[in-house]
Amino acid sequence: MTIKNIRCDILIIGAGPAGLAAGVYAARAGKRTVILEGRAASRLGLGYEIENYPGFISIGSLDLLEKFRGHAVHFGAEILKGDVVALAIDSAPKYVTTGDAFIEAGAVIVATGRPFARERMIPGEERLTGQGVSYCATCDGPLYRGLDVAAYGHSEEAVEDIETLRQLGCRVTWLTGRYKDPAFPESRLEEARRNGIRVFHQAEIREIGGDRRVEYVAMEKDGQREELRVSAVFIFREIPTGPLLGKAGLDLDHKQCIAVDRFQRTNLEGVFAAGDVTCGGLQIVTAAGEGCTAALQALGYLRQRG
Repeated sequence: MTIKNIRCDILIIGAGPAGLAAGVYAARAGKRTVILEGRAASRLGLGYEIENYPGFISIGSLDLLEKFRGHAVHFGAEILKGDVVALAIDSAPKYVTTGDAFIEAGAVIVATGRPFARERMIPGEERLTGQGVSYCATCDGPLYRGLDVAAYGHSEEAVEDIETLRQLGCRVTWLTGRYKDPAFPESRLEEARRNGIRVFHQAEIREIGGDRRVEYVAMEKDGQREELRVSAVFIFREIPTGPLLGKAGLDLDHKQCIAVDRFQRTNLEGVFAAGDVTCGGLQIVTAAGEGCTAALQALGYLRQRG
């Protein structure tokens, strides 16, 4: 896989109402604006009827989302697919890494939506994120060449990343979890075994352990618990943004909400946040308004820096 190198004036992480509204203002001001759209879809993507967005007595959420997207793209915003796997945003310029792109930006607006629920995380996952817990085979796989690693997930994307780990020289143990994608061909399990990958079908990871780095995973299959000694765990599902944001230096509260002032400024210079990730109004109209404010502040920040 080829890693793309991208430079932009303003990077917006999230493609919901806050991120897309910010994109309209930033792109319309003539700044190169990149909007990063992750796998975690906006709530508007669920498809429901909205009756409290100004200007529309009733409108489908998918229709409104498409109008937001079209407006941002009309003024030149670029929408890229990709989940953030690493952040270096406490200096200038800012750097954000996805599975297939390395992005340099003058300012960053975080608009990732509702914080990732803690109860959905594996015990030990948050503490060891970046210390052996990874969400990107291409980014971190080379660090574990010749070592035992666990891979966790059950999707075509997971299979591709597991094969990447194998080709990079990692000794891979694949735990699929109990979730079963009806479109997933079971033949992929046998194919993985033929390629030398150890497979535990419908096995779940109950704990990720280690002192300062990942040392083992506790696996449960058919009611039996077993520890596997590994140097890393690659988790292939929606990426929890909370730990990544916290490790990047952003101030978060106990709910993993980003702390902002009334101008959507975070504690990091040149980094702003808007929408549900700030746990403010939690409404489409307030998210869009916060996105506007964040974009205006980002534009002011860039002007000050010359």
